[in-house]
Amino acid sequence: MSYLIKGGIVITEKGETLADVAIDNQRISAVGRDLSDSPGRITLDAGGKYVVPGVIDAHTHFALRSRGTITADDFESGTKAAICGGVTTVIDFADQLPGLSLAEAAQARIDEAKPHVATDFALHMTMTKAPDNLAGELGGLLKLGVGSVKLFTTYRAAGYLLEKDVFIRVSKAAHRAGLLVTVHAEDNYLVESLETQMKAAGMTAPSYHAASRPAQAEALAIKNTSSILGEAGVPVYFVHVSSGQGLEAVREARRKGYSVYAETTPHYLTLTSRLYGGDSAREFIMTPPLRESCDIDALWDGVLNREFQVIATDHCSFTREQKAQGTSCFDTFPGIPGVETLLPLVHHEGVTRRGMPLSELMRMLSCDPAKLFGLYPRKGVIAPDADADIVIFDPNLSKTITSPSQHSKTDYSPYEGMTVNGYPSTVLLRGEVVYDNGTFLGVAGSGKFVASKGQSYLD
Repeated sequence: MSYLIKGGIVITEKGETLADVAIDNQRISAVGRDLSDSPGRITLDAGGKYVVPGVIDAHTHFALRSRGTITADDFESGTKAAICGGVTTVIDFADQLPGLSLAEAAQARIDEAKPHVATDFALHMTMTKAPDNLAGELGGLLKLGVGSVKLFTTYRAAGYLLEKDVFIRVSKAAHRAGLLVTVHAEDNYLVESLETQMKAAGMTAPSYHAASRPAQAEALAIKNTSSILGEAGVPVYFVHVSSGQGLEAVREARRKGYSVYAETTPHYLTLTSRLYGGDSAREFIMTPPLRESCDIDALWDGVLNREFQVIATDHCSFTREQKAQGTSCFDTFPGIPGVETLLPLVHHEGVTRRGMPLSELMRMLSCDPAKLFGLYPRKGVIAPDADADIVIFDPNLSKTITSPSQHSKTDYSPYEGMTVNGYPSTVLLRGEVVYDNGTFLGVAGSGKFVASKGQSYLD
């Protein structure tokens, strides 16, 4: 299908311009003023609207198996929700599997997702141990098209924690192989010590979640990890930075000359730990926990001063029934939905309320994630030869977020009742209209795996 998007304001990380966008053979064929129509080409009127690159949610957990359950959103429902919010590419996770190499485990995850995805997708590899043939397996992973690994500094009981010597060895080997090292940073010693103390004191209710994993734990892990990897010459990407203390640790590492990238999320930019004081506390349990209003202010200062490279969702959805299975802040399934509201929430809070340039919005939601995770220039930009992943975004379209209006299988929204100014009106994936004026038009299984070219550091 060929399209001509007429009269919109094209937004890229470099700025905005009034231009038309021509689409042929699933790719952008031209961008410019007054492009001429051609026979058979369908015209989409974008007058008064923004034309932006499809959003890349660089942190999702669909069909995640953990603690004896599986997340509410599988690849079909999760990517349907993504499309309806303007997200055209997600980066999910593959886990190490017994008896399989890293590449074989990643291929198994690709095969699991392919029949169901409505977006394009890439993968990070979660590593919980070092294979005997570490260098060879990491090389095979990149050859397959998985360009990043995720490591944990916590969750010993769940089997995710890598001890320091293994953490360093895996990080160095991943860097040498051309993969970006991403890290969930919370200090395990502090978290485990607090858990022991709090259980002894009977402080286990969901309302104690924020106290069980304080901002100090995040800041300490970021500081220590940055120092260890920085001295080794290994760049690091910290996922879901949640606090002012965490951001200050990132700043400190950068002042020392270490190569550090940082991601935050819409929930840390909008919600506070006061939500743990209500009857629905379990619904807001995720790790790290929600923080204070001063942390929201600090994080927005970081966003507006270009200190974050990526805003992603960490979409990890559970139903109320699944959440209710938890008896305490220590055993409630952690995670919330968010992929569908990523673009409208950050636009409303950043652009509408705080005057953030639209170019900065798309830098963090499209361009920088594409660059960091080896998908650029195929993804993340509106330019000739890029995939025609495009969102026509109406800044005058207001919507109130409610659970029934969302496409996640989760039966609640953490943003229930929030009104956002600005919402996608049309979404195209590789040149096909997959969402239009509130209607999902995509097809499960139409998404493709996008191979990463490996680490690609930002200027």
